[in-house]
Amino acid sequence: MKKIFESWKRFLREGTSPEILDEASFNTLCAMSVFSDETINEQEGNFEYEFSLAESPNPEVVKRFTESLYAGKRSAFLSYYSESELASMDLYLVKDHNAGFAIKDGDDIVSVHNNSSLKGMGSEFMRKAKEVGGARLDHFDGFLSGLYRKYGFTDVYEVYQWSEEYKPKGWTYDSVDIMNSQTSIYAETIQDKFNIGKEIKVQAEDNFEIEIIPADKVNQYKYGRPDVILRKLA
Repeated sequence: MKKIFESWKRFLREGTSPEILDEASFNTLCAMSVFSDETINEQEGNFEYEFSLAESPNPEVVKRFTESLYAGKRSAFLSYYSESELASMDLYLVKDHNAGFAIKDGDDIVSVHNNSSLKGMGSEFMRKAKEVGGARLDHFDGFLSGLYRKYGFTDVYEVYQWSEEYKPKGWTYDSVDIMNSQTSIYAETIQDKFNIGKEIKVQAEDNFEIEIIPADKVNQYKYGRPDVILRKLA
């Protein structure tokens, strides 16, 4: 909670903070590895989960979850949550596999990951996460925007604009199509405003009002610098 509180204090004082971008970057890159094969061999059926709850942590599961989360090739480099921080969350891990997710602060879905041989686990994780209380999540605009919308996270309640000063560690700078509603919350509103070079207020996805410079935003997304989107279930 201290890290979250300090992050919010800095946001209120300065705007988007490095903690917000780093955490969103970690959650985004982990989730993308889960959803990249979401339409292929989508898993159906019952999975057995090991779990550890914040109110009564299970040390063995916490350790297993930490190892699972950082079992990927790039995960150690991109590590964000410490073992002690994970112990304060509800952790869900597919038994005998390095795949699972966590619920932070009661309803915030984080650390969705799959470093196992299982395929098509995105739908299963979203189903299970909502079942155990997950109701909100964060991600960088892009590939995950359309997917999370599909699973009911259609209420955009906050947006943190990209900050080059606080660029996240390990970010890959892949181009994002700002004109595509599956990859951008600005797709509809920016169609006829993309060449405007001054700051204006626009309505993005879910009628979220935000002040942007459209021409700069188009260029920003083109060069892999999307905004952070916070969503919750409608």
